Amino acid sequence: MVEVTLSVEDLQLIQWIQAAQDRGITLEEWLIHSANSNSKNMKKQTDIPSTETQNLSGLAERAWNRRAKAGDSLAERERGNRHFLRLDSIRGEPVIGTNIGRLENELLPSGLLRLLPLKHALRLLWSLTSETKRSLPHGAYKDAMNQMLRLNGQKLAEEDNQFGRGRGERLAAGFSHLDDSARSRAINWMIGSPGGSTKLSAMEIIGWSTKDSEGYRLTPHGLDLAKLPNPILDRDLPHEGPFSPLERTLILDSIHHRLPLEWNIMRTIIDGMRGGAVGNERLDARMKRKFGEGTTFNWTNSILQLRRVAAVTRMSELGLVIRRRDGRKTLSELSEDAINIVEFTESGPE
Repeated sequence: MVEVTLSVEDLQLIQWIQAAQDRGITLEEWLIHSANSNSKNMKKQTDIPSTETQNLSGLAERAWNRRAKAGDSLAERERGNRHFLRLDSIRGEPVIGTNIGRLENELLPSGLLRLLPLKHALRLLWSLTSETKRSLPHGAYKDAMNQMLRLNGQKLAEEDNQFGRGRGERLAAGFSHLDDSARSRAINWMIGSPGGSTKLSAMEIIGWSTKDSEGYRLTPHGLDLAKLPNPILDRDLPHEGPFSPLERTLILDSIHHRLPLEWNIMRTIIDGMRGGAVGNERLDARMKRKFGEGTTFNWTNSILQLRRVAAVTRMSELGLVIRRRDGRKTLSELSEDAINIVEFTESGPE
């Protein structure tokens, strides 16, 4: 087996990610398929590097080959904490399931305001299935998730205090590390409830994991996101937020590609900020005209507000929206490159 390291520009990598997502396969599988196709058709150099392995490493300095050099895994009692989820602690490849197609009317749970815990949950699922090569049962995943959210939330809260992160900037938000009941609700939103419920979890809705008769598996899209270095988990990238630019691109691609209604809500709010900073009342009025009573959706005012809060909070986490206080009011405005990022996402393959 040959292990290959690639170094490419971010824009080129993003285009590859979008092409892989369009095919419903992982980025590595797409690169291998492209390399094989080119080698058969043309005996000359191409922009797609050839390879003999499905274990590509180092793509765009991701350097996940370090996991092969990791020492013994952490003790069982520490399973799920942030150091356990670092790239250099995860060895091997997980089993993966198939991607689910476009979900026209699905939305992420309105109570799930932060996406960073989902990134941690992806790494956790990868770490717990890479050695067994089997789906992870619900009970085992839930127990590990509960411990991971508590441990990582505590660590992030300490760092929030150390660096003086204010409201809306605190990375521990969403981990519910201080409240067992809230943490249990968050786990149910992220991975679903036990038993025979047919309701999709957030990880399934956004297309990053799937369930079979044995338990949970990553999808190709989920594995791609799990393998991207994260500034919080891996400490390898300079950052101004919880996600790297490449992670943000893949997350937005997932929402745009799979959840047109969720994207429609985001677009409605973004278009309402084009003229500058606006208050919540203006955004609620815009949401009401598009989704409120008397429309096809016929959402009540309380549902509209929940959806607005969820969308704005997640877009703030992704660096698209900036929120600030103005007296007793909260104002929201677009970041400098928000429109370019959104239009770039929409220009990708459907």
